[in-house]
This record gives sequence, structure tokens and C-alpha cells, in this order.
Amino acid sequence: MQAVAQSETPAAAPRADRADRSGRRGVLGVPRLRIVLALGFGTLGFLATLALAALVSREATRRLEAEVGGQLAEIAGQMARGLDIGMFERWRDIQIAAASDSLRDPGTGSAAKRAVMERLQATYPAYSIIGLIDADGRVSVTSTGALEGADVSGRDYFRGGRAGPYVGDVHPAKLLQALMPPPEAGARAAAREPLRLLDVAAPVRAPDSRVLGVLAAHLDWTWARDMARILEGGLRGHRQGAEILILSRDGTVLLGPPALQGARLPGSVLAGGRPLDAQGTSRVGPWPDGAAAYLSAHASTAGHRDYPGLGWQVVVRQTADRALTSVAALRGFILVAGSGVALAAALLAWLLAGLIARPLLELAVAAETLGRDQPLPPLPRSLVREGAMIADALTAAADERARRAETHRLLIDELNHRVKNTLATVQAMAAQSLKNLGAAAAAGRDAFEARLLTLSRAHDILTRESWASADLRGIAAQAVRPFLGAESAGRDSSGRDSSGATAPRITLDGPDLRLPPEGALALTMILHELCTNAVKHGALSVPGGRAALAWTVESGPNTETLRLTWRECGGPPVVSPSRTGFGTRLLERGFAGGRTASLTYEAAGLVYVAANPLPAAARAPARPAARLRAGRA
Repeated sequence: MQAVAQSETPAAAPRADRADRSGRRGVLGVPRLRIVLALGFGTLGFLATLALAALVSREATRRLEAEVGGQLAEIAGQMARGLDIGMFERWRDIQIAAASDSLRDPGTGSAAKRAVMERLQATYPAYSIIGLIDADGRVSVTSTGALEGADVSGRDYFRGGRAGPYVGDVHPAKLLQALMPPPEAGARAAAREPLRLLDVAAPVRAPDSRVLGVLAAHLDWTWARDMARILEGGLRGHRQGAEILILSRDGTVLLGPPALQGARLPGSVLAGGRPLDAQGTSRVGPWPDGAAAYLSAHASTAGHRDYPGLGWQVVVRQTADRALTSVAALRGFILVAGSGVALAAALLAWLLAGLIARPLLELAVAAETLGRDQPLPPLPRSLVREGAMIADALTAAADERARRAETHRLLIDELNHRVKNTLATVQAMAAQSLKNLGAAAAAGRDAFEARLLTLSRAHDILTRESWASADLRGIAAQAVRPFLGAESAGRDSSGRDSSGATAPRITLDGPDLRLPPEGALALTMILHELCTNAVKHGALSVPGGRAALAWTVESGPNTETLRLTWRECGGPPVVSPSRTGFGTRLLERGFAGGRTASLTYEAAGLVYVAANPLPAAARAPARPAARLRAGRA
């Protein structure tokens, strides 16, 4: 006989249970479809939101920079035009005054000339002082009386004024500030701002065009500051808070924040902008007076009419955070709205995945059921074509499996029928061949027929199991049942009678275990020989004798060993036989052959032990089977 081993046929229920458990362990680390779809859709929506926010923010920033830069450039242009027009008016005032008869007539007294200058200063209070300088460069008359008699022949405004109308750039006036009375409250911020002047001069000519002198005026720079403040105060909305700076031709800050006042700005502050219109450019970048980035635009003064201009630059700046606040609000709105859309997409994916996953889960359960050779349950209707295709495939597989199972059953039934016919033929041939050989031959014939009958019963059990495997306990119960004799009448397959009493003759004890067909046939023949010997010569030959069959599975490093023990007690004295027959040799061969079993003739009774390696993976709980207990050990 071959070694005892578990059958690997997938139809066996324990094997299917193991496959089911291993399959479930295999999917424990795999995320569910609902989680995958929800996370996928949510992540995709959030990433799309981030990308959209970045693209929209970039484009909106570009457009808003252009729009705000245009507005700032327009403000700078307005300021530049205002400066040019204001200076043109002062330029024209001095020229008109220099052409008045009171100043041109040498015979006019100083009082009359001072009155002309006082009226001019009263018309435009930004004049700090207006004075008439004679041809030698000495101040003859001033509007305030200060500096009269001073020699200014070396000053630029005198030299330039003698040649024609003259305008000079901003410069400090420490001497004049010391001579002038303190300013009124509010006229100059706490008198802390130093006096800075613009020089405007024009020649005073006689009727014959001879230069009699120069009319010069010192214009207080605060008029430009007031103009800038008025313009800044008129800004509304997002442009409110913008600052206006005035720079000289070389980039020195003439008017601006105290931290920049008098500083020369580097060219990088104004360079790098893109043209917006004919008046100025804009750029976003840092400034020397702080870490904040500013959006700025500038425009240059170009003069007005015959006034040539001084080449000033007007810069209007605003912090980028304030100027581009609508972009930040738009970006935040997109992120919030996009996150809501992503969350809604994740929720929708969760619900949709539930509708898809539920039929798939039921299909997976149906596939497991089909793998266990159980009837296919009703299949769900899937919302997607793939699910319907899987359901159709499972239905087709179930139909094909049923067809093959029916064919297999018919083949097994036919094979079993032919084997039993062959056994019956062999039995008939043996009976006919041995019927005339005397009493000794008759005994051999009966033993041979009994062995054939035992083999036939084992075939019946294996046929019911489709020759896949057989329960060890069921094989043992079937093998010992014919030897219970009259005591087994009225008892069921478990060895109990109708009153529930336990039969006292044979005990079967051991774990549930399934044997392959070879092992089942070997066990049947071994038990038949043991029972036959016990009934004829051993414990079962007397009323008080008992026999016990026990089996255990012993674990080893790499394999497990099935150990089978048959022990008799309560019988006649045991005597070692003088010769061995076919039955003894069959028992000594054991399950696997090669004398893997032993017979011990102890005084208390016969002891038979057979052992055979059993792979650890082959051991599995058997299907519920009837237990035969013929008494208690």
C-alpha cells in the first residue's frame, strides 16, 4: 500500500475551508473599492483645485498687476502733469511780474516795488520770498524785507535769470530759514521739515531791452507735498493707501516717506517693469525701506508749453498685498469651493462605489460558494457591464461544473459497478474453484470471500465520497461492524441501541482525519484482518473480551505521523503463533508496506501498532461522521 496522504482534490470541504481562510487572509491588506474610489476622486478633485487655483491666481495676478499698474501709472501721470502745470504757472507769474512797469521804472520807489511783490506772494502763498536784484547782483527789495542788501551775484538763479527765464531744482535754504519767522501751526509739520526751495527767476528789462536786474522768487517745496497729499486723499477703494514719491532727475527722493527722504534710489527699484501706456511702467519688487514688496508705476515730468521742466519722476507705489488683495480672496474662494467639490466628489464616489462594490462582493461570495462545490446562489444584477459579464461567467461555470460533476458521478458509478461485478466474478470463480477441495479449502474460500466483501464495502464508501477522500472514523466503523455479531442488532451506526446504552465490545477513539483512497483501502483490510483474528482467536472470541482502536497524530519538525494502535483485552491467554499466514503478513506491511507495523503478543492481549508519515499540510478536520463506540475502554 502507498503512504497515507491527504487528497488534494478541491471538492473536499476541509480543503475548501482552508482555501477560503487563506484567500481571506490574502485580501486583508488590500483596500476596499469604496475607499480607493473615494480617496482617488477626492485626491484628484483636490489636486485639480490646487492646479486651478494656481493657474487662475497666476493669470489673475498678471491681469490685476496690469490693471492696478495702469491705475497707478495714471495717478503718477496726473501728479506729473500737476507739477508741470504748477511750475508753469509760477514760471509765468514771475515773467509777468518782471515785465510790470513798477519794476522796470528806475524811478519807482522801493515801497511801490515791494507792494508789487507782496501782492504776488499773497496771490500764491507757496512763495517763501520774492526779491528784486539789481544788475550788480545785490538784493535791492524783497517781499518780506529779508536779505535786502545781500550780494547774490554768484547764485545760479541770478546768473540764469539775467539770460532769460530760469527755474532751478529743489535745494535746502538754511540761511533763509534762519532769517524767516517761525511758521504757523500746521504750516509745516512741527517745523521739523527743513526749508527747501525752488528758484524761479526772470530778467527785468528796460524799454530798450537793457537788463536792469533780475526778479527772483524762492518757491517753498511744501506746495508739491500738499498736492501729493490732496491726490492721495482722493484715492478710494483698493487704491487707497497708495504713496506718491517725487524723484529728481538723478533718482534722489525729493518727496516721499521719511526713511527714503533725500536717499538716492538704485536703478533696480524702477527698472524691469513692463510698459503699460505712454506715461509709465509698473513692477512688483522690494524697496530699500522695508521687506514688503510693492507694486509701483512712474511717470516723468516733461514741462508745459514753454516751461522746460526739471526732469522729475513721479512714482506711485502700493504694497503688493493691498494691491492684489482681490487675487488672494479669489484664490481662497477657489480653494474653499474646490475643496467642497472634492469632498462632494469623494462622497459621490463613496456612494457610487457602494453600488458597484456590493454586487461585486456578492459575486465574490458566489465564486467562493462555487469553489466549495455548493449550489450557486442567486446572482445580483450589476450596474456595470463588467459585473454582468462576471455573473454570466459564473453562471456558465456553475452549469459546466454541474455537467462535469454529473458526468463524473456517472463514470464513478459505472466504474464502481464494473469493479463490483469484477469482484463478484472473482468471488464466484473462487467459490467454484475451491468447492471440491475439502474442509481446509472451504475455510480458505470463506476467508477470501470475506476479504472481497470487505474490499467491496470500502469501495462503496469511497464511491459516495467520489473517490476523493474518506473519513478515518467512518472507514473504521464500516470495517468493524460485521464483527459485532448479534450484539450489534438494533444499534445505529454510532454503536448505540434504542435505549441509548453503549455497546461494550469495540471502542474507536481519535481525532477527525480524512484519508486518501489508498489509505482508506489499506485501513479497511488491516481492520478486517484484526477483527477476524480477534473473533477467531482473540478477545472477541469470548463474551467479556474487548478491543480498542485508537489513532493519534504526532507532530515532528517537518512532518506529522499517523499512529494507529489496536489493543485487545479480556480474551483468552495470548499465544504467539507458530507460523504466519497471509493475514499476518498483510498486518506487518502496515499502510505503506516495508514492514512499517508491528504485532505484539502481550499476556493481556494482542497489540498492533502501525505508523506512517503524514504531511502537516494534509491534516484537516473531517466532515461530521457517525461514530461507532462498541463499549468503553
